[in-house]
Amino acid sequence: MDFIFVRFFLRLAFVLVPLAGAQEKARPDFSRVDQIIEQAVKEKQVAGGCVLVLHQGKEVYKRGFGFADIASKKPFTLDTPAVVASISKPLLATTAFRLQERGLVDMSDPISAALPAFAKAKLESGDRIPRAPTLVELFTHTGGLRGDSAPGGRPWFASWVRDKPLSDVVDRMAAEFPFKAAPGTKYAYSGIGTDVAARVLEIATEQPRNQLVVETLAQPLGMTNTTYRDEARLKKLPPMPTRYRLDKAGDLVVYRRPVPKKDHYNSSGGNIISTAPDLARWLLMIRNQGRHDGEAFLAADTVEQMLSAAPRSQNARGGLFRRRTAKDGKALLVGHTGSSGTNCWIDFERDVIGIMLTQTAGRDIKPFRVALEQRINACFPVID
Repeated sequence: MDFIFVRFFLRLAFVLVPLAGAQEKARPDFSRVDQIIEQAVKEKQVAGGCVLVLHQGKEVYKRGFGFADIASKKPFTLDTPAVVASISKPLLATTAFRLQERGLVDMSDPISAALPAFAKAKLESGDRIPRAPTLVELFTHTGGLRGDSAPGGRPWFASWVRDKPLSDVVDRMAAEFPFKAAPGTKYAYSGIGTDVAARVLEIATEQPRNQLVVETLAQPLGMTNTTYRDEARLKKLPPMPTRYRLDKAGDLVVYRRPVPKKDHYNSSGGNIISTAPDLARWLLMIRNQGRHDGEAFLAADTVEQMLSAAPRSQNARGGLFRRRTAKDGKALLVGHTGSSGTNCWIDFERDVIGIMLTQTAGRDIKPFRVALEQRINACFPVID
């Protein structure tokens, strides 16, 4: 009897060893991802950052690299909070869609019910706009407001917004910022449009923008380090990394942005702080068709709407860029970047979620960002 059992287990071992070897071979090879990260840090293309990759909903790669502060040699870790810059736009749009499910806003209605001044707004020609923009148009940059590259298109850098609430800033936008185009007719990437959308959400919820994002989006998804940047919130977070840019000589130099007081204006589409694990929870919810930890955060139909195309826009209705689409129009790859050197995406064909956070200016690290995303996606086969 003992001999029979021994022979059985020997046979089982011969079966399991090859299987284990096959599983080991199936694991993604991230060596080329490590290579490009280490090269970028060594050549001082980027000060530091972190990368988090999920495949089929599970973490498969994570690492911090370089420094959160070069002078002190403080490392940049996976949990280092960072200004995610324009990734703030789809985060705010997700918040808006949740408010729509609660009946507090209608993404397709003109915003003039909440902001009557926009019903009387004018084009640069002096003609009145035919109607106010909708929230969808504001989040997909077809609202008609001036784009970031137009004169005065980045008011968050202007002195007149200092120490003012969002309400005052948007009121001035309505009165003094004529529309570049009739709403819904042209695409122009516009952070001003996101500011106006944020004010509509404030009115709908009777909450300051910072509070409504935390309570409607971050807390329910367990995003414990996600909030708008202001003095009060920074006191509750781990120390922020230093922000860098490349100077004309190609050297990394520090640049600083003023910190607004609590509930005072900063860019609604550019000043959310988050971490890679926090962003993963948000993107997983989208990947899981609105479900978070087994419960519905958004309806599946709402997520489908968020990822659907918007007329004359490069963005999905929920703010994410539609980077690759199928012949039937379905989004295959969506994502967003930020001027602080951030990037996140969902590749539905490969079932991959990728997140890269840095605090080195996005325009300076674009080649690194693009190559890193390509190398990560190449680690996984397309799912039939």
